Amino acid sequence: MAKLTGNLRITVNPGSAGERPHFEVVFVPYAGRLSTKTAKVKNLDDLVSLLTDLKLSEDDAAKWAGRARAQGVVLIPSFERTDALLKEMGLLV
Repeated sequence: MAKLTGNLRITVNPGSAGERPHFEVVFVPYAGRLSTKTAKVKNLDDLVSLLTDLKLSEDDAAKWAGRARAQGVVLIPSFERTDALLKEMGLLV
């Protein structure tokens, strides 16, 4: 189990004609070429749930989700997790 370090980027997508508004969560590694995937989350509660599943405290998860909703784009710096956890959460291929 290798630990990966990078940023976790949360972006608000307002949606379009065929798509409902949602949050996009992407792991952006500091170094290396990894096959990352975008996790789409329907609402704020699901975003908080995803962040707590990624081992953030509930308070921190709510804080980052609120910032993402207010600002549109948020980077969580120095995000270090195992590759197995990132794969399980759908952020790595």
